[in-house]
Amino acid sequence: VKTPLTTHDDMTVGAKVTSQTRIIRKGKRIALQAISIGERVWLTYIKQRDGVFAQIIQIQ
Repeated sequence: VKTPLTTHDDMTVGAKVTSQTRIIRKGKRIALQAISIGERVWLTYIKQRDGVFAQIIQIQ
């Protein structure tokens, strides 16, 4: 997921998607494959010792 920092710079945030990750569009759960490249999302993640894990991916 690209996160804008300034008008010219952005940061890429990556997180592992597991079976515990909720992926939501318009209030309904969808599959990860249903997200298209370039779609705007909100990513909520948890940072743990063994990595960063996506908790919720909400498509805007």
